[in-house]
Amino acid sequence: MERAPKNLVVDASVAAKWFIPEADSDKAVMLRNRHVEGVLTLMAPDLFVYEVANALVYHPELSVEEMIEDIKALCMIGVELVPPSSELVSSIAEKARLAAVSVYDSSYLTLAEALATNLVTADRKLYDKVKKEGRVFLLDELGQKWII
Repeated sequence: MERAPKNLVVDASVAAKWFIPEADSDKAVMLRNRHVEGVLTLMAPDLFVYEVANALVYHPELSVEEMIEDIKALCMIGVELVPPSSELVSSIAEKARLAAVSVYDSSYLTLAEALATNLVTADRKLYDKVKKEGRVFLLDELGQKWII
């Protein structure tokens, strides 16, 4: 079993589970709680906030009030957001093309690579496309193939 580094890049597929109860939400919440406790640091490209907000907007069971409260809570969690730079975005675009993934997905992967850490995703399709490159953990394998 692999131990996760102290710093992890987390994508919106994981963070959405902090607010929308679904499969593996308990694992996602555990990651969030370890971050809040200072046991590990969660990081993401700054588009993370917009992607999580988008997931909340399109969740049919959330009222507008709940959505707004969840967005406020997301901002209070303190995920370290990394702004774009020309060098980072160029690397993101290059990796997107080479890995045949979206620029959005590539932003998480490339950031993990730039920070010499791992990406945690709940997106099985993304994981299957890039697992051979390393630096990616699948959320549902937490406690089975990797630990924090």
